[in-house]
Amino acid sequence: MLIDNTTTKPLVGVSRCLLGDAVRYDGKSKACTIVLEKLSDIFTLTPICPEVEAGLSVPRPPVQLTGSIENPRLTGRDDPSIDVTTIMQQYCDTKPAELKQLSGFIFKSRSPSCGLNSTPVFINDRCVDESSTGIFARSLCTAYPDLPVIEDSDLENQALLNPFIRLILKVNRSL
Repeated sequence: MLIDNTTTKPLVGVSRCLLGDAVRYDGKSKACTIVLEKLSDIFTLTPICPEVEAGLSVPRPPVQLTGSIENPRLTGRDDPSIDVTTIMQQYCDTKPAELKQLSGFIFKSRSPSCGLNSTPVFINDRCVDESSTGIFARSLCTAYPDLPVIEDSDLENQALLNPFIRLILKVNRSL
């Protein structure tokens, strides 16, 4: 009889730019060493870029959260006539249901789609909040309120990173 000693690594979503993919608005990436060198050994990483997957180009005009803290719009930073709110909302209406197999998610901080409590919101060209959540991050966290999540800016803080890892591994072992 063969014994299978292999274990399946938990599946964790990650903002695609953190993996070194040049998908950001400026055509660049934000490769994260901790994700690439540490977390990729522990987890199977699933790259997700909501803006690209929603159909926006690379490069593209930068966007920001505007108009309301509770229900912001996604409009152009340099050209306020650009409004991609509907495109992003349509994506967010369907994508979370496709991610039910995830054991966790690593978001890109300050992103208008992926920021987790670090995204600025502007009203009348003035920053009124610097701790909002991006449109996709909000949608995913609403769909899966118990999903362990963290953003890249918190990965260097062991007091935040270690519990994130432990929670995912604990949940995955109980499945």
